[in-house]
Amino acid sequence: MKNIIFYTLIALFLLSCKKEKPEFEIRRSYHTFVIDGHLEECSFQMFTGVFETKCYRVTNESNNTFRLAIGDLKFDAYETGYRYTVRVLCEQKILNREPYQDETYSPQYIVLEVLKKEKL
Repeated sequence: MKNIIFYTLIALFLLSCKKEKPEFEIRRSYHTFVIDGHLEECSFQMFTGVFETKCYRVTNESNNTFRLAIGDLKFDAYETGYRYTVRVLCEQKILNREPYQDETYSPQYIVLEVLKKEKL
């Protein structure tokens, strides 16, 4: 009888524990991008100043054109002089709390598949 009461109390305690959300979640989505055949010089304003880098010129499914820094798009097979149509995975860190003052997370893109490669 003592065992039944003990295990019942343990079960009630475990069920009553408040489940907290994790600190962050990773939101994943898939996209098709067209990547131009030439890298561009670009700069980004960061908390510590201006950051100079090379960028890909990208057009998405909605025909919006934007630039992605080399560090934000993992594309090992890229060759200058070719226009690529690629399937990418976008991973965005979503915080479940208020961010710290200098805490930002930009989406990270990973090329999963080259759908088309055209010589320019």
